[in-house]
Amino acid sequence: MGAQVVLDAAADNVHTALAEATDGRGVDVVFEAAGTDTGVGLAIEAARPGGRVILAGIPGQDSTTFPASVARRKGLTLKLSRRMKEMYPRTNRLVDSGLVDMASVVSHTFPLEQVGEAFRAAGDRVGLKIIVSPSA
Repeated sequence: MGAQVVLDAAADNVHTALAEATDGRGVDVVFEAAGTDTGVGLAIEAARPGGRVILAGIPGQDSTTFPASVARRKGLTLKLSRRMKEMYPRTNRLVDSGLVDMASVVSHTFPLEQVGEAFRAAGDRVGLKIIVSPSA
């Protein structure tokens, strides 16, 4: 998807790997998509001073906590992202024009007859994006 470095947030050495990958400076923009406090904390750690953290993940509960002292000391800008229905026509145009490769984010496709299994996989957060197709 164009990332210069990809790290496994669950790896034991993620903090060391992050420091090595960024020469200890951090990154300009971090997108947090897991919706977990651990993910938000790691995103704040990964951002450089003056950087931006975009919170796109949906937390299991209606709240998120993060290390405020680190975010404040770094002078981070925190932004929340929301999926909006009025964005769908624009998104569809981007996909139709070939500017966005959706196939690369689909990890599983289920036929309509296996919709229950598809929802279980999505609920268990298996893969990236799961598609239910009436003709699969």
